[in-house]
Amino acid sequence: MRPSNLNKENDIPPLFERLPLELFRPLAASNSRRYWTLLCRLIDEMWGDGGRSPGEETPKSVVVRKIETLLAVDDPWTEELDTPIVNRAHEIVRILTDSGWFSLRRRGVAEMITVRPVIAQFYTVLCEFACHEPEFLGSKVRSIYLNLRAVANGEATGDQYAEAAKQAKQCMAHIANTGCRVQDLMDELMKRTSAREFVRGFFEEYVEKVFIADYSELRTKDHPLQHRSQILAMTLQFQHDDVQREALIAWYQEKKASGDRIRAEFLYERDTRLLMRLKDVDEQLQRLDEEIRDANQRAISFIEYKMRAPKQLDKLLARALRAADRLQEGHVALPAAAGFRHAGQELLAKPRSVAKAAVATEVEKRPPTLQELAMEQLRKRMADNRIVDKVKLANYLVRHLSGRKTITSDELTIDSINDLCCYQRLLLIAAHGACPPSQRRSDPQLQMLKGVRIDFLPDGTTCNPYLEHPRFHIQREHIQREQVR
Repeated sequence: MRPSNLNKENDIPPLFERLPLELFRPLAASNSRRYWTLLCRLIDEMWGDGGRSPGEETPKSVVVRKIETLLAVDDPWTEELDTPIVNRAHEIVRILTDSGWFSLRRRGVAEMITVRPVIAQFYTVLCEFACHEPEFLGSKVRSIYLNLRAVANGEATGDQYAEAAKQAKQCMAHIANTGCRVQDLMDELMKRTSAREFVRGFFEEYVEKVFIADYSELRTKDHPLQHRSQILAMTLQFQHDDVQREALIAWYQEKKASGDRIRAEFLYERDTRLLMRLKDVDEQLQRLDEEIRDANQRAISFIEYKMRAPKQLDKLLARALRAADRLQEGHVALPAAAGFRHAGQELLAKPRSVAKAAVATEVEKRPPTLQELAMEQLRKRMADNRIVDKVKLANYLVRHLSGRKTITSDELTIDSINDLCCYQRLLLIAAHGACPPSQRRSDPQLQMLKGVRIDFLPDGTTCNPYLEHPRFHIQREHIQREQVR
């Protein structure tokens, strides 16, 4: 349950405390695309990878000349403007400075312009959002596994645990978002009328930009999600190991919650749930497979239709009708059964007749007889006697143990149908008892009885009026623990 002290204003991301209020004004104007195009070119030229670092100043005149060069080479304002390029460059600098994209500072008599690091970081986030590329899920899963292994080995603290949870959330969100993007892109592609535009959009926008980069390797033997089971096992280990759990909560309390113990526990449980969501990755991938299969089928059907359908069919029909109207009756090009009318309503298909709606017959209603009620109760009683749950199985064992520590299958009695079903379930549990210790916790048969172990004996056979099978014995598990001590 979410603690009440988490519902406070400090949990809202302080967006406008880090960014200027007017920062979005150029991007919300009528010329938003033009300002964004010019801003991207200018920042890449002046403060990009090969230029200055964010925060490094440059004279205002240099920025103005760079904008003049960009406008002269490729002007986003395609229409002809009477304003000279110099004046337009000064106006663009003023707008970008007033909105907060650039910071103007005076050094003596010179005016210097720079891009604040926080503005450059926000610009990078916008570019990454706009230019979304296929991601490698395998690398994310391996990174999560390595982070958790470092925490388990004591080489790292809660920072890598929180980072692993963040990557797990991004991994699951990317799989779900890919399915939605496939649907949106296919709906957009189906609006394209020509086969050339559709094929180009299908291979450029759909295949290259939407698919997960290592999607074809997800079903192979050495698939990128092979570390998922180890990730889930380590997450459960941290959750149930008091020492490791307390160490992680202490880190959250010191680094994330400002000393608040309740908030630290909430943050730890939240990140644990994000990591445990990886157990549902197969289901998400199956849904993505279905979306991709549907999209591919729609694409193939559309391409086949465009390839087989005649071009300009309406024009061809109109030309054929005009030519047929000039031919004389009995011409070899006219249909033989046309008679004296080769173009008339007699040769058209008959109109479709509307099928009558089927009227359902009324269901006869009558009260059940006493015999039918009795038979129904008897069937329910028979089905209930054949159901074996934890309570019935435990009662069957308690009736035979009656304070004893161990019994064999020879001592079990069968007095009813439910006893026979419980006996068969004990035989099934004994067969599952030979599985490795790592699988016992996930076996639903072995989890039906707590504190009891059922195993086959090396020799001997149990014979009763109903079954014949290898002898097994039932033993309380605390006896084994005492023997180990």
